[in-house]
Amino acid sequence: MSKASIRDTVLRSLSAIGATKEAKFYAELFASQDAERFALIVLDPRCLKNPLLEALISNLKILSDLGLSPVLLVGALDDDRTSVKFQSQRLAKDLEMASVQIAKLNTASYQLIPEVRQKSRKGMIPILEMTERRGKMNLTTLVTELKPNKVIFLQPSGGLIQGDKRLSFLNIDRLEDSLDIDELTAGQSRFIALAQELAQEKTNEAVYIIASPLNLLAELFTTKGSGTMLRRAAPIIVSPSLARTDKTALKASIEEAFGKSIKPVYLRSKIHKAFLEADYRGGAIVTQLAGLPYLSKFWVSREARGEGIARDIWDRMCGEVPAFFWRSRMTNPFNDWYMYACDGMQISGDWRVFWKGLDAPEVPGAIIAAASAPDDFEPLS
Repeated sequence: MSKASIRDTVLRSLSAIGATKEAKFYAELFASQDAERFALIVLDPRCLKNPLLEALISNLKILSDLGLSPVLLVGALDDDRTSVKFQSQRLAKDLEMASVQIAKLNTASYQLIPEVRQKSRKGMIPILEMTERRGKMNLTTLVTELKPNKVIFLQPSGGLIQGDKRLSFLNIDRLEDSLDIDELTAGQSRFIALAQELAQEKTNEAVYIIASPLNLLAELFTTKGSGTMLRRAAPIIVSPSLARTDKTALKASIEEAFGKSIKPVYLRSKIHKAFLEADYRGGAIVTQLAGLPYLSKFWVSREARGEGIARDIWDRMCGEVPAFFWRSRMTNPFNDWYMYACDGMQISGDWRVFWKGLDAPEVPGAIIAAASAPDDFEPLS
């Protein structure tokens, strides 16, 4: 079977986690980036025992078949050097038995970072054995040098739970607002402490996630994820007019995210409010339609998806515009996210029309207005 056939088969298999369309998008996005920046996975020793180890090997096999090479780190959470060596050897053996190409390296090795880059770009999964946790090449240095998009801490708990609810996202600078520290396990407290320590390094722009080997694919290939993400909230600029924005950057961001050319008149139109990430990596533009706030555009640039920026923009927008409606094409892979965020939805023609905070009498008019609103993009040639 060719590599392309294997990849297609694997993508179809991800329908089991409800991620067929999202998986294809993220697989293409990850594959377009430097291989070693895909993800740094920090392994809790408990995840290297069955049945969690079996799940981990299975998921890493799928990632390998997709052409993705996460960097695996063994020993960052264990001071027993003998145990670390045993864990890394077992992991390497099991991956090789699953026909996964690996490269086992010690973090104290000379020229470690160039070696990791070289192996990753050859399609091999690096296994880093950290037998000197407090040495020169510690976890902070690895994150700083490799610049992974995500640092995933695999632990049996699979996420932070408060009461009966999984916490999907936490602002690392405001943990006290949504987290009861006293309810955390020792492992979870350690994860948070490590994430806070890593985030202090200003050049580290990664997001930090606690997840389980059982749900690793859902974490990587769905917008809702499966674990708990910690990151600093992105700075959001609020503007009452597009005239005050960098029109060139705004146009480029919207067109890159939607894959279509925006009509010039749109950027000159009157709006209600714009909520833009400071570097124009995403945003929301609210206009007026049928006398109600209408979410005309909501987007995140391709390279920034999965970082939690959408949630930052959404939360800021909802804080200032508590009632609004919007539409999305039936084929939009992020409709599941919208379903989670909305108060209601109705299909009208080619559109799903969503609303949040509207009074019941306002909904019928909003549905009609959204479904019949003109397209703001140029026709595809």
